Amino acid sequence: MAKKITKIDPVKQQITLQLQPKKRVCAYCRVSSDSWEQQNSFTAQLEYYQSLIEGREDWQFAGIYADEARSGTKLKKRDDFLRMMKDCEAGRIDMIITKSVTRFARNTVDSIQAIRRLKELGIAVFFEKENINSLSEKSEQMLTILSSLAQGEAEGVSTNNKWGILKRFQDGTYIISTPAYGYTNNENGELIIQEAEAAVVRRIFRDYLNGKGTHIIAKELSEEGIPTICGAETWQAAVIKEILINPVYTGNLLQQKSLTTEGVPFKRKRNRGQLPQYLIEDNHAAIIPQEAANAVIDIFAYRRKQMGLDDPAKCQNRYAFSSKIHCGECGGIFHRQKIYAGKSYETIQWGCIRHIKNGEQCGQKSIREDVIQRAFAVMWNKLITNSDKILLPLLEMLKKLRIDEAQEQEIGACHNRIMELTEQVHILSRLAAKGYMDPALLIERQNTLAIELVAVKKKRNQLLDNNGFDREIAGTELMLELIRKNPHVIEKYREDLFLQAIDKVIVQKNGQITFRLINRLELSESCRKGGSTRWDKVI
Repeated sequence: MAKKITKIDPVKQQITLQLQPKKRVCAYCRVSSDSWEQQNSFTAQLEYYQSLIEGREDWQFAGIYADEARSGTKLKKRDDFLRMMKDCEAGRIDMIITKSVTRFARNTVDSIQAIRRLKELGIAVFFEKENINSLSEKSEQMLTILSSLAQGEAEGVSTNNKWGILKRFQDGTYIISTPAYGYTNNENGELIIQEAEAAVVRRIFRDYLNGKGTHIIAKELSEEGIPTICGAETWQAAVIKEILINPVYTGNLLQQKSLTTEGVPFKRKRNRGQLPQYLIEDNHAAIIPQEAANAVIDIFAYRRKQMGLDDPAKCQNRYAFSSKIHCGECGGIFHRQKIYAGKSYETIQWGCIRHIKNGEQCGQKSIREDVIQRAFAVMWNKLITNSDKILLPLLEMLKKLRIDEAQEQEIGACHNRIMELTEQVHILSRLAAKGYMDPALLIERQNTLAIELVAVKKKRNQLLDNNGFDREIAGTELMLELIRKNPHVIEKYREDLFLQAIDKVIVQKNGQITFRLINRLELSESCRKGGSTRWDKVI
């Protein structure tokens, strides 16, 4: 008996063309340096890909994502690459074209993870040089090999460079390309004093030894318009500290103070004993006497001990209000200040960093820490006594407003279509089981339904992801649980409740303190006399 063979034509391409007439194609370009030759290459890539994509009738130009002067070993620093991945997640791209695997990434792990994620989304990456489409069956093995080779090449270059630098460290021939502030290189690469900058260095050491802190020194230098290091806008306390502890100013050169990690992605870190350092004594003319430098180190050690900074546990989030208090006028972060230190009336206050640096940038006044604490206690007591009138209705409203009416209808339509398609699949299965349908026609129809089902589910998920109040709902539920565990009014400020309940504090210029809870609900208390809050007792 002759076998009956029926060809079942692919339906995916037909359905895709019906649902989306043109494939949305973008290009990704990258150059790893900002040299003139690379800039020309970068411009040429942009022009080439735009012309290529727009020249295809079945393609729709979805843009060009391009990172200039970005290393392929560090994915997080490639802004356009990350933006492209986000657009792929949002369903705006169907295909990516790039020059080669090395242009896409030199980090094997990042490259494969990105390609796999794009595969899950049904998005192809086409590598022109290697002629590889990431959606093909054998693409991943080949891409893994090529990405590993690209990463190996980058690591090999890095190893050779580090070996050469280390050799020059050991024989004392390493030439510093960017000398420390106060020095410059002569024609032989040797460090010589740059007098204008050296005068600033001497002043920094003198002021610190006379009792000024790094923050005050930085503020005064900025106010006087003294040129900064590397063209920065203002002097920073951290820069002043680096100058004070740098042995270069005593005529000694300490090399390999930082290191580059071995594997991709390469990261620059401070050398804290992982690698040997090389101290070259009497390498160049000193700006600061060794005795003055030793005295500075002793002061640093004393102040660290007094502030408890030698305890790592205390260094992490030293204060409950750190980074949480924001200025209602300029948006700046409030910093802690101690005034009248050592006096019986010593006070802790918090001030806007921009106002501290320059009163003309922000007119917000500082606020005492105890005022913020009492305002929190008042706000908390009002909240727990009215939680059934505030938080419970809010939770119900958030759940109802999770989606707007238009999107709710669209999501409902997607739900209905998914149910219809699922039911059609079941009907087909029952018909096939009873022999009422030709097997070839059954497979073709099932494939058609499966493709549409995936497309509708993807659309529904995007609608659900793009419009929700998950964070607000979760935060409100956590607030209710926190109140359930702490149902009684508090007589004074409690730091544990503040840390668990508050996301942000905004100090307004009108005398109000606004507390933004973890569910983004904002509650305000007045800190002015005669306002809604009395400071002589807690409500």
